[in-house]
Amino acid sequence: MMRHNTLRFLRMILFLIMGALGIFLVQTLAELLFTALSPPQLSALTSSEARSLVNLLNAKLNQAMAILFIVTGMAVPLTANLYSLKFLELFIRNPVIISALLFVIFVNLSGLWTSYSSSGEAVPAFHLALMLVLTIASLLLIFPYLMYVFRFLHPKTLLGLLEGDVKACLRHARQSRGAAFNRERVAETLEHIANIAVRSVDRSDRNTAIDSVLSLEKMARHYWSVRNQLHSSWFEADQNFFLGFSSLAVSQMTASRSWMEMKLFYQFFEVLRAACPRMPELTSTIAKSLRKLGLEPASLENPALRELVIDYFNTFLRLTINRRDVRSVFIIFDQYRTLAETMEEKFPKEVLEVAYYFEYYGMAAREQGLPFVVETVAHDLGALVKKAWQNESPFRKEMLDRFLNYDRQAKPPLPGVKKAQALLASYFIHSGQEEPVEFIRRSFHELEPEFIRRLERELLQVTSQKYWEVSERRMNIEFVPEPQRVKLREFFDAVLGNPGARDAIPHRQK
Repeated sequence: MMRHNTLRFLRMILFLIMGALGIFLVQTLAELLFTALSPPQLSALTSSEARSLVNLLNAKLNQAMAILFIVTGMAVPLTANLYSLKFLELFIRNPVIISALLFVIFVNLSGLWTSYSSSGEAVPAFHLALMLVLTIASLLLIFPYLMYVFRFLHPKTLLGLLEGDVKACLRHARQSRGAAFNRERVAETLEHIANIAVRSVDRSDRNTAIDSVLSLEKMARHYWSVRNQLHSSWFEADQNFFLGFSSLAVSQMTASRSWMEMKLFYQFFEVLRAACPRMPELTSTIAKSLRKLGLEPASLENPALRELVIDYFNTFLRLTINRRDVRSVFIIFDQYRTLAETMEEKFPKEVLEVAYYFEYYGMAAREQGLPFVVETVAHDLGALVKKAWQNESPFRKEMLDRFLNYDRQAKPPLPGVKKAQALLASYFIHSGQEEPVEFIRRSFHELEPEFIRRLERELLQVTSQKYWEVSERRMNIEFVPEPQRVKLREFFDAVLGNPGARDAIPHRQK
């Protein structure tokens, strides 16, 4: 991005120079055509006229320098205070900005020397010509410089520069002598990116906050692409990067060579703490980024990273449940379930573990008085069980048992939990799997008939797959596909011991 801005800066200067030359040429030709003056007469100056010209040019130079430095001195610190102090370091290191400021300073020094040389009756023609050209150049520089600085101060530019810093550090970390220094710089840069997101949340700047999270996601992917090229000393975790962690935890990061992922995912957590419950769109972005990174080959093939991704999803759930942020919990469970469904085929044991966590955090939500979350988790848990049976997982029976025991101690049971179990039963009947259907049927035996009929009525009333309000999932979790609707009736008939025909159940569009 900065290379593009630099090229645009140079093109703008070239355009202005050509425009200025055109104006000077037209003015000079007009003067020669409409007056009796000759070219030597136009440039001839007395000593008094020369001093007046020098004073005028010095005044313009002072104005140009004042504009450049005042704008820089105000805009850069303000932007750094809004987003990150890293702005100041990047500003000082920018060659275009520093070159422009130094150019104006040296032109002013040239103007002082020309003023000194104009004392007495002497007319320093070369100095005057050079000062005139430099003054014009300084004035032409103002607009391109301001445009360049304003683009530089855009948050996306800062994020791009920070990403470039990380990539440069990773290149230098391939050698032993650069590993320790670049470890520190990368860890610091990740924190700066997270700080930009947090401060953006404070100002309700949603786009910048989301861009910051996506920047962290890109950094993780780039890191995995060069991970095998880094020197072994790079993977030594530094206690200073994890001040809130025990020395044992830091040593485990060194052993698993996962300190970078821990640091990066922790930035997700820091941003989530700021976003919850103020910015659900950012929560969604964080959960999606963690899910996508968790499904990257570099993560899936590494047991330590698979465990780390699951741990962070659990941490996200704990935070959002404790804050009673129902919408965020809903979002995170959706991404967590999608992650587990994708992992099920190759890593069924980890998915069985995830099913336990679903049950655990569902109960935590019940303790917090969040029944909607409890019911949503039941549907997500049912989806995992369905996926396990589709893939013929060796742990599918354990998954089903965990699902049927979910919220079993609740009195009375939540309707949403039993609906999820009934929906799963209708799928099993439709797919011709009687054994799991029998297990689910037994879990309904202790329920009141009227309660069961109510479940049936409410499920069959839902005839639209899309939810009637705009939500993150968009789909109605209680929707029954048409082929399963008949099987759902069969299941409820079998539970009530009343197979066969019965009165039609009225449908209501939802």
